[in-house]
Amino acid sequence: YSSVFEVIGLKAYEKVETFIYRCSNSFEEYLSSVVNKLRDTDSEYKDIEERIAKLYEDYPRVKAVFDLEQAAALSELDCKALLEVLTLRNRLFDKQQEAIYLRGCYDNIRYLNKAGIIQTD
Repeated sequence: YSSVFEVIGLKAYEKVETFIYRCSNSFEEYLSSVVNKLRDTDSEYKDIEERIAKLYEDYPRVKAVFDLEQAAALSELDCKALLEVLTLRNRLFDKQQEAIYLRGCYDNIRYLNKAGIIQTD
């Protein structure tokens, strides 16, 4: 079978609100909504963002590394701050990927439930 809907039949497919329809053909919008919700609900995520902002404030040359397309002269302290920023940015990325993955799982279960393939309470 080329699709799960061939197995369950077209009628079930018609009941399912598709991802593309729900997101108005904008995958970036979908991802952005997941990350925005993460910012609103995950205190650790918010703390990491605030720590990065503080490092940028305390070490403006570190922020310049990301903002400018040219070499930046960094002191030893700037380098330490840069390493911390990179580590924190990686943690943010990991948290974003986890939230996106879990949201995808949740959406998938909802779609399968709507199609009558599985039943959830």
